[in-house]
Amino acid sequence: MKIISVVFHPLLVATYLSTMLFIKTPELFPRVMPQAVPSFVLAIFITTCVMPALSLFLLRTFAYISNLELTKRRERITPFIFITFYYAASAYLFDEKLEMGPVFMTIMIGVTVLIALLLIITIKFKISIHSAAMWSGVGFVSAIMVNLGVNLGWYFYALIMAAGLTSSSRLFLGYHQPKEVWSGAILGFVYSFLTIQIFL
Repeated sequence: MKIISVVFHPLLVATYLSTMLFIKTPELFPRVMPQAVPSFVLAIFITTCVMPALSLFLLRTFAYISNLELTKRRERITPFIFITFYYAASAYLFDEKLEMGPVFMTIMIGVTVLIALLLIITIKFKISIHSAAMWSGVGFVSAIMVNLGVNLGWYFYALIMAAGLTSSSRLFLGYHQPKEVWSGAILGFVYSFLTIQIFL
């Protein structure tokens, strides 16, 4: 179960989701040539995973947080502020400099707002970030399939299975109570689905 939590870490969701959409729905990104896809995925990975992860390592090195898994609710505040900043900067970069298109930008801005919302919730309640992240991916993809009529085939079912396994792993490892996992899953899915429905 530990490996599931690592493989489907919230910081990796943007990379997984963008890779899946680039592969299965290239028509949604007309400005991105097929040969440039690896470079775009790498840029997404660096800005939404590597840089936030480096911030976590620095915070751990200087003892601002006691562990990298952020198991203590009160220690999540500062890391979440950094992560929100990185995602906001990434959204600006991809919109202003690379012109990724409305689908990608709706997702990136939506994720940034979701992280800020999770930051606010975390002040009072230890919501499961893993569940929120994975089920937000399901929500985004579900809304894209409904609104744009695209078919992601087994990728979609694999995403649902990954979200379910990730949520279960948080319970199995004892990091969260059921209400924390369920609230993360429901918030992530509903928020992301409605974001695409309303703004795309």
